[in-house]
Amino acid sequence: MSSSINYNVVVSIFAAVLQFVVMVVAFYRFFTSKYGRWKKDLDQLAKAMQRLPGVPTQIEYSAIKKATNNFHETTTLGKGGFGAVYGRKLPDPVSSEGVLQEVAVKKFTRYHKQNNRYDDFLAEVSVIHRLSHKNIVPLIGWPYYKGEALLVYEYMSNGSLDQHLFRSGLTTLQQEKTAILPWKTRFDIVRDIATGLRYIHHEHEPMVLHRDIKASNIMLDSNLRARLGDFGIACTVDVDKSSVSFAGKILGARGYLAPEYKESCEATRHSDIYAFGVLVLEIVTGRRQWDDDDCGDDDGISGWVLRLRREGKLLQIVDGSVLTAGDNSQVEAVIADAAERMLLLGLKCTHLNPSCRPSMEDVVLEITKSAPPPDVSPDDRSTSPWLPPTQDLRSRKSFYSTAATNLEATGSSATMELAVQDSEEQPLSGDTRGHVYDSIV
Repeated sequence: MSSSINYNVVVSIFAAVLQFVVMVVAFYRFFTSKYGRWKKDLDQLAKAMQRLPGVPTQIEYSAIKKATNNFHETTTLGKGGFGAVYGRKLPDPVSSEGVLQEVAVKKFTRYHKQNNRYDDFLAEVSVIHRLSHKNIVPLIGWPYYKGEALLVYEYMSNGSLDQHLFRSGLTTLQQEKTAILPWKTRFDIVRDIATGLRYIHHEHEPMVLHRDIKASNIMLDSNLRARLGDFGIACTVDVDKSSVSFAGKILGARGYLAPEYKESCEATRHSDIYAFGVLVLEIVTGRRQWDDDDCGDDDGISGWVLRLRREGKLLQIVDGSVLTAGDNSQVEAVIADAAERMLLLGLKCTHLNPSCRPSMEDVVLEITKSAPPPDVSPDDRSTSPWLPPTQDLRSRKSFYSTAATNLEATGSSATMELAVQDSEEQPLSGDTRGHVYDSIV
């Protein structure tokens, strides 16, 4: 009896020990395999970084985690399709004196399986790290820890342009933090964006296409100067080519996509210029690119602007806050003239025929009055090679809205949009208002 009990005890102890050993081995294998995968990921990312021109600075992940309180919601600056952005102060990686620097940390949340899991990170860093320009948000560095890769950018204290333009949906606190932009600031913002686009289109080699130009991707620094941000879907163009084909994959924001891009799935300078034109119209009018209350039956914001131009009501759509200049009627008249020219620039950039759009080099010259404005006909939009002039606008609106819904249903972070049109801007002639204008714009 006693021997039987001892035997059962021994078996029980042996089984318990064996179970414990199996658990320890399983945990060890799990931990080492996971650690090994993380180390392999880090090695692969480091090698990818080293292949870039000039190695991006690697920052300690622990410093970012501590500064953001483990990425707490209270430190969130914004969220998008590819991840979230957090704002905090970090030690300057190039300073030996422990100087704190305000940064924006982009955390990628779109998960890719196996070898593609860092596609978003590598796609963005491979483009943005090449760029160095006063009108582009600069990359500071990158950290990696246990499967998470982050990008660290210079912090833009005045947030994104959409927060200043479209204030109706903001809370009272948000409205207090954003300024109503006067005309000179809006003019400077347009010029800054155009200068940044000229750099990536014509001055940088290889050429870069942004592909996601919109108000929420234009960042404003402490002086309200504009910088291009979010190069998450940007691409480089081979030296011997002028476009990049995406084989049916259309990424971008509804309202900003050029009609030929949606038809051909080929991104070009012209498609960036179209989005820039839509943005210009938003900046001048203070209205979103697809505002049903204003645009109604028109084909987006450019269709609406063009219709009011035909009716002789162009200045009625300028954001009222930019036309108020106290008792100085001369200054007010100059602003009205400059705003009208900027609306025409937006129309020209959104011409349905891509060959009729100006290059960003031409746009910068026209903004700075270094080149005469092109002639713009209100009937130019009737000659689109992409959209038949007889096609009903409501049908087109329905088509692109359906396309947007379908695209969103696929899980993409971006959307599709609908088409637009024509015209451009014109500098002042050399009349007595010239020096008044120079002091404003």
